Amino acid sequence: MNAAAEILRAGDDASIAIRVRSAARRLDITRGELRGRVREAATAFAALGVEEEQRVLVALPDCPELVVAFLGAMWNGSVPVVVNSFLHPDAYPPFVHESRARLVITVDEVAEALRRETGFARRAPVLLTVDPNGGGSFAAAIDDHARRERAGSVGIAGSVGIGGEPFPTDAEDPAFWLYSSGTTGRPKAVVHAHRAIPHVLASYGRAILATSTDDVAYSTSKLFFAYGLGASLYFPLAAGGTTILSSDPFSPERAWRTLVEETPSLFFAVPSAYRALLEHAPPDAAAACARIRRCVSAGEALPEAIFHEWRRRFGVEILDGLGSTETLHIFLSNTSGSCVPGTLGRPVPGYDVQLVDDDGAAVAPGTPGALRVRGDSIAAGYWQRAEATRRAFVGGWFVTGDHAVADEDGTIRVLGRRDDLLKISGQWVSPLDVEEVIATVAGVRECAVIGVSDAGGFLELVACVVATTGGTGPRDDERRELRARIDHLCGERLPRFKRPKRVVYVDALPRTPTGKLQRALLREKIR
Repeated sequence: MNAAAEILRAGDDASIAIRVRSAARRLDITRGELRGRVREAATAFAALGVEEEQRVLVALPDCPELVVAFLGAMWNGSVPVVVNSFLHPDAYPPFVHESRARLVITVDEVAEALRRETGFARRAPVLLTVDPNGGGSFAAAIDDHARRERAGSVGIAGSVGIGGEPFPTDAEDPAFWLYSSGTTGRPKAVVHAHRAIPHVLASYGRAILATSTDDVAYSTSKLFFAYGLGASLYFPLAAGGTTILSSDPFSPERAWRTLVEETPSLFFAVPSAYRALLEHAPPDAAAACARIRRCVSAGEALPEAIFHEWRRRFGVEILDGLGSTETLHIFLSNTSGSCVPGTLGRPVPGYDVQLVDDDGAAVAPGTPGALRVRGDSIAAGYWQRAEATRRAFVGGWFVTGDHAVADEDGTIRVLGRRDDLLKISGQWVSPLDVEEVIATVAGVRECAVIGVSDAGGFLELVACVVATTGGTGPRDDERRELRARIDHLCGERLPRFKRPKRVVYVDALPRTPTGKLQRALLREKIR
């Protein structure tokens, strides 16, 4: 079972698989063209000496070449390693060293930085580049090997050929690597098997998204993010539908332009993107959302205020869910017509989810516990991170690091990362509970609550607020009024030990490229 073949199975050759909608590039790619290009890429990789289970590092912005490289490597039996495309060029050599990649597919600037690297132990990887218009040595290598094989001048023992079958991988063979977002330290390489993608297609894809050949998917999250890989690659393509790709960084104006012009049926974003879209909605926003039948959110908790405002203005619910790089995609989700704002819904079919105490025993409804999950998309572990693997992957379960509580009906609400929970006056406080209240205060754009030690060494709650006025916040008199509104609402809705002692105004909240809040960086800034 080869995951690339599973993804490319559905749909007729004439249908549109990829719409490229970047500022510098606009084109449509049919499913037949994509299938052919994937097979040709697999042949080229084999001709370059890339063998089964060897790694192919892919450091590209969202573009058709990334899709071809990812699927072509798996079709070849090798293992694509998709990495963050927003890093400085000098940041990529460690990824090559860790993965021992035999081939790197990237942009010119990164390739140049890798050519300067002298620390490759045995042999440097082959470097292929992609330019903004889709040219470069990657395209040339595929075209060259395709021409030579058609002419019968290339013979590659044991390789796939043009129009040939995919490499006969096993469901348990390594299929691809993704990197964790690194909110708690150096990103870890997460190794997924070929079985993972068919599992999420059958679980989340069918049960939650109900994907079909008519779907057009658009995601503001990029392909190097596990959430974006599903949203923009395997969910729409495996259903025989269409994906919209853009190499441009997210901005609400660009996103709205795409929504207006392309009218997707599936839309994926993180909470901060939904907030920005609400703040910059154009007059024709409602018409742009008219065809959307599923709006999905993940990456961090979706504030209830955003859920209600989006539904009020555009008539569609946001399906908030929880996933991780280690589980590949979302395993807890609200469902269409049954959303419970402020919660993550119930387990997605195909997953077992438990809340347990420190001894690993299941806790009763209403009792907070550590969240763990099992299912066939759970990763094999972290590459060369044995201790981290032992802590996170326990007896078939993945321990997510989240603290959560379940209602009697099975609906689950995450209280926060276990290492983010704060003990104030001897009682545990979830920052999310406080943030949910402060986010509804007029004048607050977004908020993050952290714990900072006071002069006496006691932990106190600090609310870090981004004001709607922008910059470092309002004038002194406006700050006093805003603080008064925050204190008043917190006094009404929160017990005393959950009320912030300080309010600090910041320009923006630090986030990873995938949109996750980096509380550790915020604590360093506020101390």
